[in-house]
Amino acid sequence: MLQKRPRPVPTSMKAVLLRSVGLPENASLPTAVKLSILVASVIILTIAATIAAFLYTFQTQQGLLALRLDNRNVRIVQLALLDIETGARGFVLSSRSEYLQPYSVGLEVLDNQKETLGMMDRFVVGATGGTPGTRTFSALVAHYRSEIAKMIEAEQSGSASGAIQRAHLDGTKAAMDTLRQYIDQFLAAKTVKANQTEDSLAALQTLLLALQIISGTAILSALVLAFRGLAGQSRARAAAMAEAVQSREQVEHLLSMADMLQSAMGYEDANAVLRATAGRLLSGLSGALYIFNNSRDRLDLSTTWGHDEAGAALPQMIAPSQCWALKRGKPHINRGTYGALRCGHALDGQSTLEIPMLARGEIYGLLQIFSRDLAGADLEDIRPLAVALADSMSLALSSIALRERLRNQALRDPLTGLYNRRFMEEVLESFAVQAERRNSPMSAIMIDLDHFKQLNDQHGHAVGDAVLRDVAGAVLASLRKSDIACRYGGEELIILLPDSDLATAQTKAEEVRKRISELSSSDGVTISASLGVASIPQTSSSPADLLTMADAALYQAKQEGRNRVESAPVRMALVKQ
Repeated sequence: MLQKRPRPVPTSMKAVLLRSVGLPENASLPTAVKLSILVASVIILTIAATIAAFLYTFQTQQGLLALRLDNRNVRIVQLALLDIETGARGFVLSSRSEYLQPYSVGLEVLDNQKETLGMMDRFVVGATGGTPGTRTFSALVAHYRSEIAKMIEAEQSGSASGAIQRAHLDGTKAAMDTLRQYIDQFLAAKTVKANQTEDSLAALQTLLLALQIISGTAILSALVLAFRGLAGQSRARAAAMAEAVQSREQVEHLLSMADMLQSAMGYEDANAVLRATAGRLLSGLSGALYIFNNSRDRLDLSTTWGHDEAGAALPQMIAPSQCWALKRGKPHINRGTYGALRCGHALDGQSTLEIPMLARGEIYGLLQIFSRDLAGADLEDIRPLAVALADSMSLALSSIALRERLRNQALRDPLTGLYNRRFMEEVLESFAVQAERRNSPMSAIMIDLDHFKQLNDQHGHAVGDAVLRDVAGAVLASLRKSDIACRYGGEELIILLPDSDLATAQTKAEEVRKRISELSSSDGVTISASLGVASIPQTSSSPADLLTMADAALYQAKQEGRNRVESAPVRMALVKQ
């Protein structure tokens, strides 16, 4: 008796799919199934490529940031070497000890940049291939410092003959030339690497855009083929197709927005991109963007778009404690219906969708979308699109905030928060040019704390640092928005006053002196300052002369008993007039 052979179990994916739809194994897959597989494959490929691109972009951006930090540190070392050379040569040529100030500052900077010197050592070894007899970067720096120190010591001891000084100068010049060569090679190499990285990012963006177009085209083609086979659902499929096209356009707008935001140099550029994109994607709706201030105790109105009456009624600032979206860290709709949970800053007569601007674990601002529908139904419909819009904007805000933070770190003194000497020198030239163009005066106030070394010796450097911070705060409290306060070096500060003549600067200097004197009771130590005032064109003819005359007036204030304001003498040419 013959036994019936059991039916073999299908092992292929095609057989599994055919059995799942009730078809024999030798039949062909329906077009709808093929289209579904194709669409699913494209979506999976797109998602995988997007995730991989995001991870690669994030890692590459971190690498670019590290490159920029390395370049910044190397430039700091380069500037420190220049300060050492400038101070030493100035002292040797003039025998004036005040010229050793930049020399001391340069040595301190080099001592704080040991990691950077080590990095340059590794670069030199790699660049030279470990050639025998090649000095490391840190060894060259040590030799350079030693030659400079010998030159200064010889000048101080009075034993500096011409031959000895020439030998020291030759030694420092040769070492400095080699150091400059290594620094230039390092910066050039890092620049090439950064350019290559940026080129790869640009190519990746182009590839992602092409993938999005291919994905959209594949999905659209699949929908078209499906419509041909399902005539009974033509109107529903047509609506779905229109929605898909709209979604693709929205994605393209968002991609275009993201691309434009990468070129934004500041908040104004980012606001312009947001207004243009929101006007296209959220047609008929108005909106606003609020951004946290530096102290993060309030959100300031950054930009608006849409209806003028909505923008006119908006508050200029919002307290974070008034906003439910910020408290919850999630989007929130302030509906205008009775009993709805509304923020304290919400406007009457409309509903508002509020989305926190979150990026890299930190909230940077608040995006608001307004609607005249009190129930907020239309806001529910556009909520996913608004969230995507907010996500793109959040990344731009975080990048701008990071650039601003890095720029401030490069331009400001870390202890006092005032601008540093390098920034002051750049601004001084700019102020002088503008004053000459407008035929307006410009003044400078040089400040030096009295007996500051003695204060440090008696109370310690921690108290001295606290006094410097308090003095900086008192100085800033006395200035206009157009004035610039800088830490010139040590306990010396300088104030630049555009559009201020000598009399105005004297009044301002006296106000600053009084504010500094009033700090004595709060810190428990006696604090006073001597101030020197100079002005262009009344006492000085050039920016360099302005600083020299202000410094001379400061020295006179010290000689006259300290805790006073002295002004540079008026130029003879002006007196005769």
